[in-house]
Amino acid sequence: MSTATLAPHPGRHEAPPQASRFTGVGSLIRLALRRDRVRLSIWISTLTLMMVYTPNAIKLAYPEEAQRVARVNLMKTPAGMILSGPMFGVNETDLGVMMANELMLTLIIAASILSILTVIRHTRAEEESGAAELVLSSVVGRHARTYAALAVVGGVNAILAVTMTAAMAATGFGVVDTAAMCLGVTGVSMVFGAVAAVTAQLWRQRRAATGAAMAALALAALVRGVGDVIENSGSALSWFSPIAWAQQMRPFVDLRWWPFALLVVLAVGLIVSASLLESSRQYDDGVVPSSGEHPNAHPIRNVFGLHLTLQRGQTIGWAVGLFLSGLAFGSMTKSLLDAAEGNELLQRVLAQQGTDGVYTTLTQFLAAGATAYVVSAVLRVWGDEESGLGEAVLAGAVSRWRWLVTAVVATAVGSAVLMFFAGLGMGLGAGITIGDPPTVWRLTLAALAFVPAMAAMAGVAALAVALKQPWIGWLAVTFVVTSLYLGALLRLPQWLLDASPIGQTKAPSEYSVIALTVMVIAALALTCVAGAIYRRRDAA
Repeated sequence: MSTATLAPHPGRHEAPPQASRFTGVGSLIRLALRRDRVRLSIWISTLTLMMVYTPNAIKLAYPEEAQRVARVNLMKTPAGMILSGPMFGVNETDLGVMMANELMLTLIIAASILSILTVIRHTRAEEESGAAELVLSSVVGRHARTYAALAVVGGVNAILAVTMTAAMAATGFGVVDTAAMCLGVTGVSMVFGAVAAVTAQLWRQRRAATGAAMAALALAALVRGVGDVIENSGSALSWFSPIAWAQQMRPFVDLRWWPFALLVVLAVGLIVSASLLESSRQYDDGVVPSSGEHPNAHPIRNVFGLHLTLQRGQTIGWAVGLFLSGLAFGSMTKSLLDAAEGNELLQRVLAQQGTDGVYTTLTQFLAAGATAYVVSAVLRVWGDEESGLGEAVLAGAVSRWRWLVTAVVATAVGSAVLMFFAGLGMGLGAGITIGDPPTVWRLTLAALAFVPAMAAMAGVAALAVALKQPWIGWLAVTFVVTSLYLGALLRLPQWLLDASPIGQTKAPSEYSVIALTVMVIAALALTCVAGAIYRRRDAA
């Protein structure tokens, strides 16, 4: 008796042998757009509306030429250069030039964060949660998920380039220069989306991949800022940052397109690198090996210690970044004092506020950045709940109330570490440059005064976890950053600015016991309410 041997046919969930590594990209793009339609719409609408609102706000805030000159002189200070962009010395009071100089960096950072989070969400996060395993069980190529995520990000950036250009041009700006400015913003955003695609291959954990991409963005912003302080129109150091490439397109000043080509080349190179790295790794693994088991490691004896351990890498990374940022900010104190000698406006500002007013502003910027750490650390509880990792803890003798509240406490401790190093860095930078050692400890103490504000932000994030709405936490971060960076420029009402816990902290200029006490009480109240809701609601 003989049996016939039939050639196997591809089954429903089995990719055919001739399937491309990019098979299924179109279907995954549609799935991603369906999942993120609300989230992406909000991002696109917000960034587009800024292009309409900001020019009108500048016109209202600085209607006279003399007022614009005073604003430009203020932005020529070292701190102003770091927080805005290069000054090319041509038509500096022109409204278009002011837009490109003051708004471009903010748009670049916001759009880049959008790209990073979107790419990680649809690549590494899905592998970590196990959702990618369901996708790969169908006819899907090896690189389909990564290229679908990049295609979504590319489409979003293309839409942003069109909508932002149309919105800004509608207010009277030249279309070509406006398009160049918006293409520069979205070009950098695409670069950091590609950076996220690379970090998603390097690290197995979503938090590590996101943190590495965000650190690359922060480093690029710092390098660009320090480089432009060295030379107002951009020094050799500036060109080591892709953010500088977009700003060096010089819209409204002396437009040139070749720096945009550098962004395209870098983005393509990073995408190719991500493909090669993905080909060389196993599913649910990273190119950078995990630390693995540590037989001699100290045992974790309680839930609080577990939270601290889980946040350790993130805390160390943020502490190093804030220390270096503080060191850079503080070291500019001498340059600021020297610049004031020939600048009447700066002389009046320093006479009115003193150097402590400058220290307050710079510390507020560092603290605003640290709020992203606070919110992401608390929202880890929601991420672990979604992925099922939190079940291992909650299955034991740990109440849900205790799990969430200790996460808030551990985050508050982590934020204290961050602000200590931020203040220490700024104190060292300022103390060494002006030759005043007591400044080191004074600015370190001033930075620690922002811990109650961080605790209040942690309470908001805990409430977001309890309500299953993590966007609330990120909305709070966006509000804090926007009110600090663009509050005056956008002419936001004072009551709204006063709602920011970072803006309410004014050390070392002022230590308001009432404000600090209110923030502590708010943090406790928010945490308790969040804990009560979290204890009673259903799991994710």
